[in-house]
Amino acid sequence: MSGLEIDALPVGVVRVDRADHIVESNAWFRRWLGEDTDVTGRVLSDILVPVADFLEGAAFAARMMSCPGHPERAVLVTRAEDADGAVLTVMEAADRYASGTRLRNLHGLADRTQSRLQLIMDASVAFAAATTEERLSKILADTAAQAYRAEDSVVMLFSDNGVLRRTAGTNPFEPVIPEFTMSARARELREVLKITDEAVAEKVSPSLAAAMRHTGVHALIAAPLQLDGVALGLFACFFRHPRVFDDEASPLAEALAGQAAQKLATVRLERRLQHAAMHDDITDLPNRRSLEDLPTLGDHTPASVIFIDLDGFKEVNDTLGHDRGDEVLREVGRRLQQNLREGDVVARYGGDEFVVVCGADAASAVEIAERLREAVAGEEYPFLPASLPIAASIGVATARVGEGVLNVDRLIRRADQAMYTAKNSGGNQVAIAD
Repeated sequence: MSGLEIDALPVGVVRVDRADHIVESNAWFRRWLGEDTDVTGRVLSDILVPVADFLEGAAFAARMMSCPGHPERAVLVTRAEDADGAVLTVMEAADRYASGTRLRNLHGLADRTQSRLQLIMDASVAFAAATTEERLSKILADTAAQAYRAEDSVVMLFSDNGVLRRTAGTNPFEPVIPEFTMSARARELREVLKITDEAVAEKVSPSLAAAMRHTGVHALIAAPLQLDGVALGLFACFFRHPRVFDDEASPLAEALAGQAAQKLATVRLERRLQHAAMHDDITDLPNRRSLEDLPTLGDHTPASVIFIDLDGFKEVNDTLGHDRGDEVLREVGRRLQQNLREGDVVARYGGDEFVVVCGADAASAVEIAERLREAVAGEEYPFLPASLPIAASIGVATARVGEGVLNVDRLIRRADQAMYTAKNSGGNQVAIAD
């Protein structure tokens, strides 16, 4: 090659030997590398590395190449082999590389968008089938972890009494951030929070940055679960590697959180309706209908029913009104619950009547009944005058051995008859059926 001729060219020209060592280069190429760069004798791969292939299938291959570690310094290189090695033509391609990078990023974003839309649709179907908060939470935690490719994900919900509890997934911060702090942060969260490093976390909360250092979490994204301005909880994904978030990260989190919040509200409404159907609205005890769902009793199963009717309750209602009567019912229900064994069931049967179903033989059932009678009448009711005492007439019925499968309702009727015996005998006493 003539040095004068190739130095006049508006592109780079480089000759390499058969071992790919640079033998000669023109002025354009040296300027592109740097004015004082002497590349003669150097291996080509020390200076140029492939980035991407272009014009595939053509008679020659044009390859996008760049300086090692600096892909933005891109050139388009063609190579013509000869007996002594090869001649390379080098053309500036930084703008073309930037455009290609943007295009690849757009294609990547489109692929991610399609995948995320499919995840949202799949999650919507799964949410619709969820019948419990725990199942709903697991679907959300798994979907979020998959959508963001996170190492850890967690769903935390506020219970009916306002306590924040983890319902699915894992929370790396659980050992290092106090529960009350986590609960306060969850209530304050009103939009998607993206933390890409400790510096960003420090601006949000020093304790959050400290937690990231302690647990090895590099980044996180969290979204509130809320409906009509009411905080229901949150979900979060944690990354133990450097992570940045694209423009669709927040809309995706909002979509998942919105779907989950809607379904959570439905699940909780259904649970409240189911509870209301099976519980008394005054005492919150199981109601008469709930007793119908109790299983039948086996031939050799010790089981008894205790039927309780309040003495003096009508006088309270007639004298002080039904609101005060409701207070009596609530207090009686509380006293009964406090004096039962684990596994025994107490229900408000109707009016001033209560039913206890317990796994006990006749002797044990009478002992329980006496304890309940004393609980009802033993202490004064602070909201009632002394002239209006409350006591209990109680009947006890026990399943007879060899009687065969016995329905609970049949035991209730026998205990009810025994209760009338106790009431007709003066009240405030226990009578045994048959």
